[in-house]
Amino acid sequence: MGLSRRAAGLIAAVIVLVLLGTFLYASGTVLNRPSPTPLPTEPSASSPAPEPTTTREPRITPGPRPTVTPTQTSERLPFHVYLPVVGGGAPSTSTPVPATPTAVPPPAISPAPTTIPPPPPPTPIPTRGPIRITKLGLGVYDSGGGMLPPMDEARPSVILLMDPSIDFAKEVRQHFPKAFIVGRIFATQQPLDNPAQRGSAFADRVAATAVPLKGIVDAWMSYNEVANGDDVSNMIAYNTFQVAFAHRLQDYYGIAAVAGNDGPRSVRADEYPKYFAEAIRTSRYFGVHSYPDPNVTSLRDPAAKDQVFYYRQIHAALAAAGVQSGPFIITEIGLYNGWRDVTTDTSMAQDYTWVADQMNNDPYVLGMAIFGLFGPDRSEWSKFNIDGSNIPQIVGDYNTVH
Repeated sequence: MGLSRRAAGLIAAVIVLVLLGTFLYASGTVLNRPSPTPLPTEPSASSPAPEPTTTREPRITPGPRPTVTPTQTSERLPFHVYLPVVGGGAPSTSTPVPATPTAVPPPAISPAPTTIPPPPPPTPIPTRGPIRITKLGLGVYDSGGGMLPPMDEARPSVILLMDPSIDFAKEVRQHFPKAFIVGRIFATQQPLDNPAQRGSAFADRVAATAVPLKGIVDAWMSYNEVANGDDVSNMIAYNTFQVAFAHRLQDYYGIAAVAGNDGPRSVRADEYPKYFAEAIRTSRYFGVHSYPDPNVTSLRDPAAKDQVFYYRQIHAALAAAGVQSGPFIITEIGLYNGWRDVTTDTSMAQDYTWVADQMNNDPYVLGMAIFGLFGPDRSEWSKFNIDGSNIPQIVGDYNTVH
């Protein structure tokens, strides 16, 4: 009995030592090498074998099974636990250093949007109203596009064109469809010998330009400032000339003629019905030049009233003699020696608009043409030239509906 107890104690001690050694051995191995993938354990005899299934798996030819060889090391490997970073949690105190640093460009910084104020609205360009038909017009003594800008500014209701080209006259009509246009052909010589023949011949000369401009130019002049009231034979001859001119131009070519166009007060008012009655009756229109004496510096001068409106005396004399005439046209008007170096352009323009207002009292007057508008090479008329002054603008404002 005693032997059995000692034997049992000895056996128990041996078993404890064996188990302790096994445990220590196993602990040292695990701590000094990576854990191999555990092999599947064989089922124990007490575990029932799984029932075979009837599903057939595809046949796979197995390759060589990799062999895991544990690496012996005398040092313990560090044991790391990696935890996921959760947004909103405390920042990690560990900053991993990449093997090869990569330059990362700084993020693009968009400039803060700036508010740009809208541009101010454009300044409106003042525009004129429609053209107003008045008795204020303009004489134009050159052709070409350079004449159109001041004409457009002046907006004349009556226009005299001297030696116009066909194209220029058509352009003028397009710009001023309601204007009354008078044509004139300049003659260096104005002979009155054989006046009837001269009159017909000059009508043919005028017709060369006037016929292509039918419907463009309304009427045409003949000679200019040729009558001499101190020479009766001159007045008789000029009357004959004008009658022949009017008959040829009007009856043969169907183009209206303008009689008269004499120098300022070169013929006394009572001499018109006496010497020019036939020419005035025959011609469709009657032209007059209106200039005061050379010492007058303004058409508004009260002392110059009878000179500026001399046409009223002519009209009264014709009416008293029973001579019927067509509408009067003041084919030239201005200061005797021109306005430059005599008065300002503003004052001269005001003279013209004032005269036009006075003419509204004379229904037989169609209107007047300012003398005048010239090209830059016409220096002999520079003191009369309104180009480059503010006369066209002031006249144009007068000829505009407000």
